[in-house]
Amino acid sequence: MYRKLLLAVLFVFISFSVSYADEVNDLLNFYVKKFNPEKASLVISDKPDETGKFNDIYMELTGVVIEKLRLASLVVRMRGVQFNEPAEWKKGNVKCNDALSVLATSTILESDINKSIADRTFGKGDGEWHDLALKIRPEGLKGSGYYKFSILDIRIDIDSKLKVVKGKELWLDEPAVKVNKLDIPDYVTNKALARIQPLVDLRKLPLPLTLYNVELKNGSATLSSRKLPEALTKGLKYTYTK
Repeated sequence: MYRKLLLAVLFVFISFSVSYADEVNDLLNFYVKKFNPEKASLVISDKPDETGKFNDIYMELTGVVIEKLRLASLVVRMRGVQFNEPAEWKKGNVKCNDALSVLATSTILESDINKSIADRTFGKGDGEWHDLALKIRPEGLKGSGYYKFSILDIRIDIDSKLKVVKGKELWLDEPAVKVNKLDIPDYVTNKALARIQPLVDLRKLPLPLTLYNVELKNGSATLSSRKLPEALTKGLKYTYTK
């Protein structure tokens, strides 16, 4: 009798553990499909409840793609985070509705920003940039490229600071421009700059994060919340490598 009871309890425990692991795998699979990362890891402090709430969750992704823009890295730490019900995750329906605390940081390379702008404007005729080379330095952004306007191909040099806008976008800040044709009106250069703004747009990121700071280094920009996320060292870890 005791042995049967022990086996029954063990079966329930194993079934519960597998179900729990399956739910978290469904969550990780959603973000892998959404972000197409080169690597991903997900650490949780404990199981989600039946409503999809986690006490603490840490996510670290490398080579994330958001709206054709590659992020070199994305790190997020969320506490008291409420998703939709776990039963929906297996269907690929994951919604992060709210969180008590969200700390995040993301690094973007200048080469990926240049490629994203070229992809967005290629083949547009008027409004197309080509041979654009933006360089990020600790003091700001410098660069040049050619902008098509009517029959003209205008070389524009840019010297600008950078700023975070609306918590998820990186914009030129007070850009100074020079053109190779003296008779080009301001509205044309303003239109040219508008075509590449924002440089980084994370509004389609399906997480409730808000970024405030931007740190510039040679070749990269890092956007972050007011405090940086710390790794969750204790908990269950799930990993993915492409």
